[in-house]
Amino acid sequence: MKKLTLILLLSFGLQAQQEDLKIGLVLSGGGAKCMAQIGALKVIEEAGIQLDYIGGTSMGAIVGAMYSLGYSANEIEKYLSQVNWDALLSNEVPRNRLSFFDRKADSRYVLSFPIDSSGVKIPRGVNFAQYIMKELSTITQQSYPYIDFSELPIPFFCVATNLETGHLRTFEQGRLIDALRASSAFPSLFTPYLFEDSLYIDGGVVMNYPITTMTEKGMDFIIGVDMQDYLNDRSELNSVVRVLEQTSAFLNSRNLGLSKNLSDIWITPKIPEAGITTFELFDEIVAAGEAEARKHWDDLVALAERDKGPKRKIEKALPKEEFYVHHIQVNGLQSLTSNFVKGKLRVREERVCSIDRLEKGLDQLYGTQYFNNIDYTLIPADTGYTLNINLREKDYFQSLKVGINYSDDFNAALLVNYTNRNLLFKNSRLSVDLALGDMPRGEISYFVDRGFIPTLGLKLRSYRFRYQNYQNRIAQNERIYQDYSLDIFLQSTWRDAYAIGGGLQIEDIGITQNFDAANFERFQKGFINYYGFIDFDSFDDANFPKSGIQLNASYRIIAERDGFEVFREPSSIIDLSLRQAVAIGKNWSLVSRLYGASTIGPGLDEPYRIHLGSMGQSYINYIQPFIGYRFWELSGRNLVMVRADLNYEAFKNHYFHLKANFAKLEPTLEDIFASDILLDGYSLGYTYNSIIGPMELNVAGSTNHDDIYAYVRLGFWF
Repeated sequence: MKKLTLILLLSFGLQAQQEDLKIGLVLSGGGAKCMAQIGALKVIEEAGIQLDYIGGTSMGAIVGAMYSLGYSANEIEKYLSQVNWDALLSNEVPRNRLSFFDRKADSRYVLSFPIDSSGVKIPRGVNFAQYIMKELSTITQQSYPYIDFSELPIPFFCVATNLETGHLRTFEQGRLIDALRASSAFPSLFTPYLFEDSLYIDGGVVMNYPITTMTEKGMDFIIGVDMQDYLNDRSELNSVVRVLEQTSAFLNSRNLGLSKNLSDIWITPKIPEAGITTFELFDEIVAAGEAEARKHWDDLVALAERDKGPKRKIEKALPKEEFYVHHIQVNGLQSLTSNFVKGKLRVREERVCSIDRLEKGLDQLYGTQYFNNIDYTLIPADTGYTLNINLREKDYFQSLKVGINYSDDFNAALLVNYTNRNLLFKNSRLSVDLALGDMPRGEISYFVDRGFIPTLGLKLRSYRFRYQNYQNRIAQNERIYQDYSLDIFLQSTWRDAYAIGGGLQIEDIGITQNFDAANFERFQKGFINYYGFIDFDSFDDANFPKSGIQLNASYRIIAERDGFEVFREPSSIIDLSLRQAVAIGKNWSLVSRLYGASTIGPGLDEPYRIHLGSMGQSYINYIQPFIGYRFWELSGRNLVMVRADLNYEAFKNHYFHLKANFAKLEPTLEDIFASDILLDGYSLGYTYNSIIGPMELNVAGSTNHDDIYAYVRLGFWF
């Protein structure tokens, strides 16, 4: 009788162990550390576990949503490993995606402040997370059938915090992209997300491990991958990011017992060297997650064997690499036109569009700087898809920007910019730039961007600097150059990279000497100049380009004037500059330059001669940098010059440079070819690309003389 009873008990126990279990997965927030959840998912897959519900917070919500859409762990790893995390965290528009005018002003300023009717405002966060929105648009591209997240291939939820009330909201329906953006709005790094008239921030502020929400879903068994940092000691609080993590860890620490007790399998990878932004450790973090999950291998396998419910075929809702665009619908416009948006997007209706082309178009559109956020969704049409472009226009079109600059040419200056877009006309741009220091400079420009249609523009410039007068390489005295000019021009732009145009320039130039000298008479003259130009710029970075071309060519007729009644015989100058940047392997790049200029007609006054020397930028007229010589040390009428800069990024933001240039500077073009005098210069330098701009030190010399020069600059060029 006892034997029969034992057999019956064993039989009932076996049946109890083999049942249709509901298994939930909870993924915490944690930024880059959440890449460990990918490694854990690999082990969960390998163990044969079928998940019935997934819930997550912040980056864990993004990983969980991808798995819910049908991505495998390997597919998630492949996709996220290819994301440009630096661009995503900085929200910087690639330079070659900016509008033509913004491209020219790129990398000048440290801080930017919006201006509205109430004055200058402090931004709500470092960036508006446009690149998160762009990535989420692609990740969730095929989620359009699933308005209710419980109908996803694997049911899903995520949580976010209402910034105004502090209450937690569970997102379970609507646009998946909105839910994920709200859940991942980490305070101070990303701006709060406006959704249904409420502002949301990272769900981890209130519940970084949404285990209690998962318990309400009727799960029989819950697996958790918890990447939370519980309280660090003083020695570990060594950065702004670590301090921010610590503030969110207070609540997490109080919930530690609850998180552990409600999780049937609690996987907690510990990666001390990782933080919320350490995506450069991607592979190591994924491997650490997999190693930690394998410590629970026996429990995971036992759970998979116990779950004898019917196996589901997971429908994959993965993004299409290309799709047919039946129609483009633009949503959210207030002050701009649909044609403007479509023109910048460069995606055509009734044509096949690739993801790469669409994402470049979104960058181009965002580069106009009229929008806080842009995302896209697809809706099936009779043929192909309707492409919905969803915009959030900025509620301000004015901004104040500041930066700093020091160079051996212009000394120290505070850079201030005021920009007003859509002033008087749509798609217009007023820009006021000031460099405030002992040698102040400034520029005011106004232009209406109508693309290839020629449009009138205005530019007013004031420029002031010191230079030495040299005779036989010996400095004679110091002079001060002051320039005022007004340009009225017509210009056409194409694809935000090309510009062609011409105009009229009225210029007044004065040169004074800091002390009296018998051989110098104060220079004060006025000029009227006519010019045409071609400008092309596709450099990917203003300071350290690794790809792209810059081409600048101009022809300028220069005539001295006495008021507007007497005009002297004009001369002209034609010049051309061609630069090309090429990446050489992972850390090396080469930037080469060819420059030529020729004077046609009578000799020109000092301000319009070709001057060489120093290693700066942002010079005016025909002043050109030339390594190995001092600023303004060489001058002539005709020039051919070549230069090469070899850059090596030893580690992030630290660069070493080897630069060389060669030139012939002669009175006539014939002398350029006949003369055997070759000017040269070489330099070795180091640059740290700091938050306030590049900090650069160079040591330069030439085989033409024995002098060694140092050149220092800090901040952005203006």
